[in-house]
Amino acid sequence: MGDEDAEYKVMYEGDEAETNWISKAGKATVTYADGSTFVGTFDEEKLKQGPGVYTWMGPGEDEDAPVVKAVYDGEYKDGIKSGRGKMTFPSGDVYDGFWVNNKMEGEGTYTYKATGDIYSGSFVGGLKSGSGRYEFGADSSQLVGTWVDGSITTGSWELKGCGTYTGAFKNGKPDGEGSFAFVSGIEQKGAYIAKKEGEEDDEDAPVTITWEGEPVFGTA
Repeated sequence: MGDEDAEYKVMYEGDEAETNWISKAGKATVTYADGSTFVGTFDEEKLKQGPGVYTWMGPGEDEDAPVVKAVYDGEYKDGIKSGRGKMTFPSGDVYDGFWVNNKMEGEGTYTYKATGDIYSGSFVGGLKSGSGRYEFGADSSQLVGTWVDGSITTGSWELKGCGTYTGAFKNGKPDGEGSFAFVSGIEQKGAYIAKKEGEEDDEDAPVTITWEGEPVFGTA
């Protein structure tokens, strides 16, 4: 999200007069035509620098009464979000972590309001990439491992009160070779295999992925 409205009013800290442009370096409150605000510091180049709070406003049920749509509270560098910052998105999702060039980059925690899911780990270019842990709000199960371009590729799926799957993943689901370790002490190696239903040469035939495991054994 950016500064979408060109019209604004500026009040510098310590000044009594309001202007309609960024006239100098210093801390100021900027109010845009749609009611959005930025409170923070500008440098000599009139760019946001250091800590600041940008609040995006938008129409509510009554168009004459705008409501808060999103908030960023954190660091700016050369006019854009860079450094540590917390963003509350219009969806209600919250990201608290590091930013580079207006994108989530580095370590952070992303909380999904609709589901209660939480991802804590590394981001690259706004996507989950690197080491991370994703906890599902519905059942507290967790995906822990290595993420690439937003999806887990290798690691474990910890099923609360049941056991743990360790292996490869594709599109966020177990795929290929792996193993299960159940809380009962039973372990099983195997693989998730993709199989077409119907004729093999039928390109439109649905594909199902099933677990094919080796004979199980228990611990002594």
